[in-house]
This record gives sequence, C-alpha cells and structure tokens, in this order.
Amino acid sequence: MPDNTKAAADEEVIVVLIEGPNGEEEYYAQDVLIPYDGKEFAILVSVSEDETEEEPQVIVARMDQDEDGEIVYVSPEEDEFAAVERLYNEMFDTEE
Repeated sequence: MPDNTKAAADEEVIVVLIEGPNGEEEYYAQDVLIPYDGKEFAILVSVSEDETEEEPQVIVARMDQDEDGEIVYVSPEEDEFAAVERLYNEMFDTEE
C-alpha cells in the first residue's frame, strides 16, 4: 500500500483560504494527508508573509466534497480530531 501521508518533492503545494472564528481569512498550505475511518484529513500550516511570525499555526481539517464535487475543508468532530492528532504524532515518533 503506498504511503500517501507525505508529498513528493515535485508535487505542487496546495494552498487554501480558511476563514477563522472571528471572520478573518488566512492562507494555509496543505502539509500532510492522513486517512482515517474512510475519510481524508489534511494537516494545514499557516502561510504568513509576516517575517516576524515565530510559529506557524497548524490546524486539522476534514476534506469533504460539496454538491459540485469540489473539495471543502471542514472542522472534524472531536473524536476524529483526537484520532488524527494521534496518527500525526505517531508518524513523527516512528521517524526518529
């Protein structure tokens, strides 16, 4: 089974616009895809033009399809978030 959790070096970076809880919009780059329970989850990392920003923001989003078949990023359920977070952490625990 192929490992689809890491992007190949020649793959195009996917950048999406996410609206925050306060209505502000911010760009995020899709970093890692994690399959869980028959669904795809994306680890998104903030893309900032501000050089003074110390740490990028990281969010987990479930990838669903809208009525037109387009990918939409939505907040995962609590149990999905916990499971995907665990899988993400395990990826890096095994790489060391």
